[in-house]
Amino acid sequence: MPNSFSLEQLAREIGATFTGDASIVLTGVSSLEKAGPNDLAFLTNSRYASSVSQTKSPVILTDKELPGISKTFLLSSNPYAALAKVIGLFYPPTKRPEGIQSGAWVEVGARVDLTASVSAGVVISKGAQIGARTVLYPGVFIGENVRVGEDCIVYPNVTIRENCFLGKRVILQPGVVVGSDGFGFAKDGEEYKKIPQVGNVVLEDDVELGANVCVDRAVLGSTVIGKGSKLDNLIQIGHNVVIGSNTVMAALTGISGSTQVGNNVIMGGQVGLAGHLKIGDNVTLATRTGVMEDILEKGVYWGSPSCKMNEEMKNVAAYRQLPELIKRIRVLEKALEKIRVVNDHEK
Repeated sequence: MPNSFSLEQLAREIGATFTGDASIVLTGVSSLEKAGPNDLAFLTNSRYASSVSQTKSPVILTDKELPGISKTFLLSSNPYAALAKVIGLFYPPTKRPEGIQSGAWVEVGARVDLTASVSAGVVISKGAQIGARTVLYPGVFIGENVRVGEDCIVYPNVTIRENCFLGKRVILQPGVVVGSDGFGFAKDGEEYKKIPQVGNVVLEDDVELGANVCVDRAVLGSTVIGKGSKLDNLIQIGHNVVIGSNTVMAALTGISGSTQVGNNVIMGGQVGLAGHLKIGDNVTLATRTGVMEDILEKGVYWGSPSCKMNEEMKNVAAYRQLPELIKRIRVLEKALEKIRVVNDHEK
């Protein structure tokens, strides 16, 4: 069940300020449209400001007071980050029982911390290590010599294959596969011969992978996802890819083998990167960008093949004029043909 907080307590917990009655008690958090009289509502996008006057919520979490609105305001310079804290306070994570539950299979030689939670249906192979307070949900497979750090959450039906390494506070959503074989084949006559993939995957501290993300193991060495990086659902990371810290990717993005991605990179949905590329720090790739060459200069890129956003916007504007330009060219061609006929007749 969610907790309850007075406005004063809530402001103190998240490091915010407030206006109005400090003793107002809030028992939940909701959107402006659905909030009840005991809910905190939030305004993190100015396009919804018109809904504030109609909400039943007595308190609005936002960045500044709205003139002419008779509401109490909980104020934060970063309301979206404050909202994350608020939700965590009202709805703390469910506490899982410590220890190895009946129906789990732990092979001899595996080491599981006494404070870890191992659910029924989990398989932990020999040589694996599971850190303190880590939670493994039903159906998780842990391969040989895998190391999972402290305070990780591994949701149902995740596979972590042999020799892979997870740091602290890693979150893997359902269906993630870490350490699948990379797509490596050598042409031998008319056949393709499989290249053994004997490397591993390293997920550094505070990485989160969305549902059904696949991260291929390296041919040799490691595929690496850096500290604090967050990947959305249905993303493919090829073998020997190295991703820096605090990089975020939206769904359906794919990165081909041996590409290196820098720190603080942002990728929209359906971005595709060819193999053996380098993407520098602080690069933003807009939705459906196709990258075929290195991008070392920070900035916003778009299009396929990719180019600077402002250049691609000019290209798009030109594309939209093509139908009208074609019509005009046909009119001009007909006019020129008439002139040619007249000239030929006069000769």
